[in-house]
Amino acid sequence: MTGSGAWRGVALGLVVWAAPSSAAADVLVDRAVVRFFAPETGGGEQPRFLTERVLAFQARLDAMAERPEGLGENYDERNVRIALDHAIAEEMLAALAQKLIRGSPLSRRPSDAELARLTDDLAAGFYERLGGRERVDRAAALEQLDASDESELLARQALAAFYVDRAVTPILDTNDDQLREVFRTAAHPYRGRAFSDVRDALRRWFVIERLRSAESTFMQGARARMTIVVIP
Repeated sequence: MTGSGAWRGVALGLVVWAAPSSAAADVLVDRAVVRFFAPETGGGEQPRFLTERVLAFQARLDAMAERPEGLGENYDERNVRIALDHAIAEEMLAALAQKLIRGSPLSRRPSDAELARLTDDLAAGFYERLGGRERVDRAAALEQLDASDESELLARQALAAFYVDRAVTPILDTNDDQLREVFRTAAHPYRGRAFSDVRDALRRWFVIERLRSAESTFMQGARARMTIVVIP
């Protein structure tokens, strides 16, 4: 099952928020498909929600990372499940990052400029991984998302990476020895090119790979203390 049919395959319930004006009463603004909470996100009194459009967009991105052709139109149930886990893990890690920042002495808190640089660096790797920003923008437009929605996802990614790097395992700093080993042994997208030509792009790819691995490990450990509710 592919595309929009994948939602039924994973039994995601839909709730429609109607537009406020009578003229637009039949327009679907968005659909909340999942509510989740955990101690890291404030518990049951502060649930988080995932909407259909954002989750569909992330399922498209997962399919796009696997297949260079198209815009993820044929994403399937597996892509949706991966997108769901990815979105929840990053939301929880971002919440932990915000707590860590607030609880840190002022001298150890990252500045807005540092977080902006991290966001920009990871965004560059994010777009490179998916075939360029134009391709991602086109996929977002298909789900009626815009640049502000992408910016929110990229900011969340940066906070998640910050937390993992500070509190779990270093993932942001690399050196040439590490990168040369990755260049020789990993299944990266830059094979057949000179290391010197792809070093910076390879570094960004490697950081994103380490972040995804850390998110997956975190999600496995967090399931026992997490509640995920399909909205009826």
